Amino acid sequence: MFVVRPAEPPNLKEMEDKIRKNLEVQLSEVETLQSMYNPGELRVEDLNVLADVHAFVEGRAPELPAYLDLTVNLLVDQHKFELCINLSHEYPDVEPDLFVRNHKLNKQQHAALNKDLGDYVAGVSRGEPCIFSAISWLQDNAQNYVVSEEVEERIEKDEALVRYWIYSHHIYSKSKRREIVDLAQKMNITGFCMPGKPGIICVEGTTSDCNEWWQTIKAMNWKRIFCKISEQCQDSGDGFLKFRTFEERVFQNSSIKCTHMNMGELYKFLDEHDCGYIFKDIFGVEVKPGPL
Repeated sequence: MFVVRPAEPPNLKEMEDKIRKNLEVQLSEVETLQSMYNPGELRVEDLNVLADVHAFVEGRAPELPAYLDLTVNLLVDQHKFELCINLSHEYPDVEPDLFVRNHKLNKQQHAALNKDLGDYVAGVSRGEPCIFSAISWLQDNAQNYVVSEEVEERIEKDEALVRYWIYSHHIYSKSKRREIVDLAQKMNITGFCMPGKPGIICVEGTTSDCNEWWQTIKAMNWKRIFCKISEQCQDSGDGFLKFRTFEERVFQNSSIKCTHMNMGELYKFLDEHDCGYIFKDIFGVEVKPGPL
């Protein structure tokens, strides 16, 4: 007779020790980068998070810190590139979350640069720091993706109005969140971004602007992101746009920042902008009276 034994629970102490070891590696790598680049070239997005990581590693804080976000500004052949870096607790055992932006690149070259950088990092041995290697690759190769203004084609703007509802497995990275908002505002796109898990983005504007924004954002390194619903204006456009600006909206559900959001608050926000109908289409559930 066979006896089925229940699976042993994960050793939380071992998991915590592994995360602490990873964070020690991250701190060492950040310190090395800070010795190589000045503050204008290397920026830690939130110094409080850096302090929290130190506290956790040194045993002064029991709670896990947030992920580290770094930004490296590079000048390659007189072209400015910004490398946004997000380090999960599992790095360097997993790949870092990297994204390069340069607003002079067209969307095809922009996507190609990020894909090729991602492929390069994927080929680096896991367990070892790789941020400096990624920076070196970018310095050696970034200029190959710059499109000459003389040969760049100007595509006539399509003034048809559209609204995209985009669903992401999660949106945590501060650099991604900043790029989502900055690019939308630069392109005069309206809507909102709800960070957390899941992440929801609504963008509305002309077809060409929304398509260019979506191609740029989609080219980032995501676990999963897709345009779930696309709406197109069927008339003159009066009343189609539901939002006046583009902003990040956080519907807090707990004391933990940017995790699971309050779906009731999200529905209320959508309803206030005459978009309550979309909630069922996104989440597959009916909205009932009272808090969700």
